[in-house]
Amino acid sequence: MTRKLAKLALGSGQGVPCLRVGDLDRAVRFYRDQLGFDQVSLLGGAQPHAALCAAQHRGGTVLLSLAEDGTEETGGPVRRRSDQAYWDAVFLVDDIDRVAGELRARGVRIDIGIGISTLSDRMLEICDDWSNRLAFAEAGDGWRPALRQLTERTVPARVRNAARDRRFARQERAEYAKFERFYASLPSHRDPVYMFFTSGLLHWVIAAEKHVPATVNLVLFGSGLTGEEQRWLNDNLDRPVYNSTLEIDDNTAWEFLFDANRTNFGYLDIDCFVLEPKVFAELASFDEGVAVNAIWTYQAAPGVPLGCTHLVFLNAAVIAELRARKRYLSPANHDWRGRTVPLLHHRTYCRIPTAAQRRLLLEVLPADERGRPQAPVESPFFDTLVGYQIAAAATGYRTHAVRPLAHRTQNMFTAATNEGKPVWQQDLTDELVHVGGISYYGRYFHASTFRKLYLAAEYAVLCASVERLPAGYRERQATIEQQQRDIGLDPAAARELVLRHLVTDRGLNPSTAQRIVGAEQHTL
Repeated sequence: MTRKLAKLALGSGQGVPCLRVGDLDRAVRFYRDQLGFDQVSLLGGAQPHAALCAAQHRGGTVLLSLAEDGTEETGGPVRRRSDQAYWDAVFLVDDIDRVAGELRARGVRIDIGIGISTLSDRMLEICDDWSNRLAFAEAGDGWRPALRQLTERTVPARVRNAARDRRFARQERAEYAKFERFYASLPSHRDPVYMFFTSGLLHWVIAAEKHVPATVNLVLFGSGLTGEEQRWLNDNLDRPVYNSTLEIDDNTAWEFLFDANRTNFGYLDIDCFVLEPKVFAELASFDEGVAVNAIWTYQAAPGVPLGCTHLVFLNAAVIAELRARKRYLSPANHDWRGRTVPLLHHRTYCRIPTAAQRRLLLEVLPADERGRPQAPVESPFFDTLVGYQIAAAATGYRTHAVRPLAHRTQNMFTAATNEGKPVWQQDLTDELVHVGGISYYGRYFHASTFRKLYLAAEYAVLCASVERLPAGYRERQATIEQQQRDIGLDPAAARELVLRHLVTDRGLNPSTAQRIVGAEQHTL
């Protein structure tokens, strides 16, 4: 009899996670209407105390149980955890991209987007209102991953991606025409410095822009900004502002800049703080034979430094020469599969080098087992601006390190970590500080230690300017407060955590750290 009941309860042998919630009706609406669990059964008769929600395409079933310490009136948080080292429920799905698209379409906030975890190579995480952390992981043995692998083995990359590339090019053509008109209308074309950003990041724009002297020709390049954000920028910052109504990624923005600019130009990340104004003038001054002036660099090959895009200047004459000599490579990402990189942006994809470009890259880089040039430092693809700098190096031009600040590649960083050395991916100084990844950490960083630092940094920067920003940023502040509590971090301690990290871990002067974090503000 016991075995029969167990078989009845477990069906095919799959378990059912039980999640505690503070408001059963609201939880049912969330799991049914937003997460897509379409079969719902209330348990408990006239006064239900639990609900069983199931959906085959969501990867299983979940039991929602009304917690004793939750109330139907408040629906308040049921519990807290100390970190994000585990999940309350895991659902295995065949197509994680489709699940992510459906969740976004239904307005679900994805806390950590498609990335690599100990559970799966492709997983995303969300959190409900009661701190239940849910993971959706792509099953390696599903038919969609198998079909994708088969297609990649049998269909040439250019053929697989031709429709996508044509569609994106068609969409971007009209947007570029608008950007070209904007560029022509700029009050000055002398050494413009572009700062690219997407919606929801005005607090970082403010934090970086305040350190840029008025004499620097800073141009704000937004993508998908709301009308309220555009008005705020026009009313509050005395800088030219362009907003791409098409939600483009930074790769496409870089291609726009390379195509439109006729004079030397620079690029500044929104999470890069230039605390010494003379750096801008030094970056804008080019020595003979220099294609790129950069701050953070690493070696692509012996004697071939590469500059990171966080703060760089580009020599427009070199760009024009490489085009004329047909030795030009787009500043965008490249690889041999034309893969998409949705953890960075939903439009981010890798361009595929032509046969001529492949030969050009091989003038500098070693070949892999298939005779193709290997991406530097064993990267899975040629990152932004890398392919262009390799093409310039093959043509006799070089990247110049205006400051000898190291960017440690993942292999270097991992090796140092394994040896127990306290090293970070990038050098920081009292002149120059780069945070890195602030626009996508929520879609990628599953490790709780890094996530805690990023949430604290974002919260500290946001609190310094939130009262000036559009109302939606106060909602963002409340969300980050909740996310911090979910991982055991008191929002009131966030600012101090960032200051301590910058001073103790990174060696900055306390006054420098204060300049970066901004004035202390009370939380909501």
